[in-house]
Amino acid sequence: MFEKGFVLIVGESNAGALLSGGSLPECEIVSAAAAREVDCPECAVIIGEGAEFPVVKRAAGVIISGDSGGIIPTERLSGVQVITCGRCAKNTVCVTSSAGENLTLALNRGVSTLSGFCEPMELPVKPPEEASEYDCMAAFAAAALLGMIG
Repeated sequence: MFEKGFVLIVGESNAGALLSGGSLPECEIVSAAAAREVDCPECAVIIGEGAEFPVVKRAAGVIISGDSGGIIPTERLSGVQVITCGRCAKNTVCVTSSAGENLTLALNRGVSTLSGFCEPMELPVKPPEEASEYDCMAAFAAAALLGMIG
């Protein structure tokens, strides 16, 4: 289907702006207003703002906001790794600094990727105007899950 995997964005998110010629390596992006079920081991799933959580049977990982205070619906996941993104350093991905037009994003713990394993790391990015901090963190996490960085 897709040579190096792809990113599925469910709901509202501008994360694709960073993954389509932005600060991160370019990759295939599929957007859906909603999804009932995901069964694709070569995709990184970004759950956008206000999106209903689909049943995820297989995926490289599911990326969610760690700052929303919501409970992860574990009954909708089947052993899939969850990547939380938010301002708190307890999240898998966070912003470590914000200076002018740049953000420095951090992967706080290693994650399994399509090509092996990505160790903790930091990466400075210049986000597009339309992308929120969550969009930037989610795109960074997706790139790591697909083995495009790290």
